[in-house]
Amino acid sequence: MKRLPQAIIIFFIVFILTGCSGQSNVDTNSVSEDISSVSSSKKVLIYYIKDGYLTPVTYNIDHSRSEISSALELLFSGTIPDEFENPLANTRLNTLEIKGDSVSLDISVDSFAGDRGELAINQILYTLTDCQNVTKVNISIDGKPYATSLERPAYINLKDPESYEKDKENSEELDKYLTIYYPDKTTKYLIPVTIKSDKIQALSENNGRALSIKAEDKGKAALEHLIEGAGEIGSLGTFDDKMIKSLQIREGVAVVDLDSIVIIKFSDKSQYAEIAVESVVRTLTSIDEIEKVQFLVGGVKLGYITGSINIQNPIQPDKWYNFLQD
Repeated sequence: MKRLPQAIIIFFIVFILTGCSGQSNVDTNSVSEDISSVSSSKKVLIYYIKDGYLTPVTYNIDHSRSEISSALELLFSGTIPDEFENPLANTRLNTLEIKGDSVSLDISVDSFAGDRGELAINQILYTLTDCQNVTKVNISIDGKPYATSLERPAYINLKDPESYEKDKENSEELDKYLTIYYPDKTTKYLIPVTIKSDKIQALSENNGRALSIKAEDKGKAALEHLIEGAGEIGSLGTFDDKMIKSLQIREGVAVVDLDSIVIIKFSDKSQYAEIAVESVVRTLTSIDEIEKVQFLVGGVKLGYITGSINIQNPIQPDKWYNFLQD
């Protein structure tokens, strides 16, 4: 681990400016806090295109409405959030059938032609499989079957599908695939991108057989990729030269300890606080062995940030993210 993203640091600065709620040694058995405020409203995730990548947006829907019908209505409507694209805008839904864990829909437009075809299919597939109990999707166009028994891919926004096709039967190589939640250029939304990391290597036993990669090594590599950013998407800004003191995995919790010196330098960047927390939490918890993230500063737990995010306890990501912003 070489560097720490500026925005991760920023989020701690805001907390210091707004006041701490207490300090104590790390306790990974503490009750976790969701990074989004709790809401009683019913929600759906709708997948649009942002900077060329599939990106979810969270909508609130009426409790009386069907989750699946509401999701498709939003996806096929002509209303597109600012800064997003939607190849499926103004699509007409001819028929919809829900049977068990399968959803079959017939639409009256060919939105799948050209190089955007796969993205359009995945918009429907990801939107529907984020609805409760849906695992398979069938699509037809004006009564003609187009794609059947579609299942959600293992990875979202896979950067190198050709390499994955070669690696998917090799568990040692699959261990190197990481999903990084990069902030977009506006630092309002997170874009998940799956890469094959060149920063982690499987160790070998004396007999030459590769060992599985540790979750800690995956986590360190994931943070390095987050630090480097993705130029075509954006980043959290200039990265500081301060070191992450440590990253340890304790019973499914990634404990990230930051040098306390970094708190002062970025005191004017508080607007990046929430996106910084969420990008790190979602990136690290996308690793199978990590369920929560505990942030420390100089080995000590702090309290609230911006009045809404509690970092005193391990943070577990909520399903809902990328709420629309003005």
